[in-house]
Amino acid sequence: MQQTRSFKQLWSSFLISKMGDWLLKIALPLAIYNQTGSATQMATVYGISFLPWIFFSLFGGIMADRYNKKLILILGNLVSGILVLILAILLSTETTQIGLIYLIVFFQSSVDPLIHPSFQSILPSIVKDNQIVAANTSIQLVDNTLNLLGPLVGGSLAVILNPNLSIVIDAVSFLIAGLLLTLISYQHIETAVKHHTIFNDIKTGFHYSYQNKIVWNGALLFLCTNFATNMFEANFMYFITGTLKYSALFAGITMAISGIGAVLGGLIAPILNNHYSSGKIITSTTILAGLGLVAMFQATNFIYIGIAYGVSNLCSNINVITYFSLRQRVVPEVILGRVVSVTRMISYIAMPLGSFFGGYLIGHHISLYVIILIAGILRTLVGLYARSTPLGRSNGEESVVSIEAEKV
Repeated sequence: MQQTRSFKQLWSSFLISKMGDWLLKIALPLAIYNQTGSATQMATVYGISFLPWIFFSLFGGIMADRYNKKLILILGNLVSGILVLILAILLSTETTQIGLIYLIVFFQSSVDPLIHPSFQSILPSIVKDNQIVAANTSIQLVDNTLNLLGPLVGGSLAVILNPNLSIVIDAVSFLIAGLLLTLISYQHIETAVKHHTIFNDIKTGFHYSYQNKIVWNGALLFLCTNFATNMFEANFMYFITGTLKYSALFAGITMAISGIGAVLGGLIAPILNNHYSSGKIITSTTILAGLGLVAMFQATNFIYIGIAYGVSNLCSNINVITYFSLRQRVVPEVILGRVVSVTRMISYIAMPLGSFFGGYLIGHHISLYVIILIAGILRTLVGLYARSTPLGRSNGEESVVSIEAEKV
């Protein structure tokens, strides 16, 4: 019962902070444009927000394994709230200090990669083993639902309230999320990792991730699928509005239809995990997600594209939920934070690379239809190959793989 209450508080905190995130994603670029009148400044702020994932993901994993995860999450939300409040103050002044705004955005965006490993690795401590899939599902449903509704709600509030007030509300949401986290029942267990150097901690995280072939093959699978998907996703708006000549309204409708697929994937994931092995689910959904992209080849109807893309998103969400749950089961808690950060960093590297490669192909007059076909085939082949690996053979009931380096 105590575990259930603690998870509800963690879930509520996640919901509130994510709602605030969407306000910031919409309101901050608008506020900067209102201040500067520059679309370039808007795009620069967007790019800056992704940089911390490259620099700080590994440090987030070290913090999660060394220190109190609950305290890290609380401090992370409180710091985010303060930094966002500073942003609101800076944007309300008559003189735009764009350099300082960039710096605050970078710091605020750095919080998420620093606390994400703690969020992922605290779950096995407050949720029973047979509830891990359900817990990850409910978290992903929040994420997917807000990805579907966030642009609409965040945009509406930014217009109704004005962007600066929306940013203040976002700051308050982080503070509330941090206070909710104080109610979680969690006992931090001291380990021997405190005397390790940062270099050794990072080395241990990579070494364990590589030695655990279930985790490693999962990281490689997401590396390849993220590369393939971002070849297309980075150019999705151009595909709908530029190639197919639909308006932005129809592009929004197409994205909404595809977003429904992700939500449905979250609902289906626990059912599949009760009947099939983790490896079979992960590899099969990877293959089906690839075929969903292939089905878009030569398609011109926005509804059909939304449905095909929705099938791909449905499979992707089932894939993510199942892998997260499997990773939490087979990795010792003492090193889970570093493993989460290592595998996430590997998968995130593929995103800009896939986007760049897709843009490179378009720049050399390669049709987006060809890019979609390449992405779909690559994703399908990755899923087929993964079936022959330890990941593909995993049944989700493997014992936690021990790690000698962490023994006291």
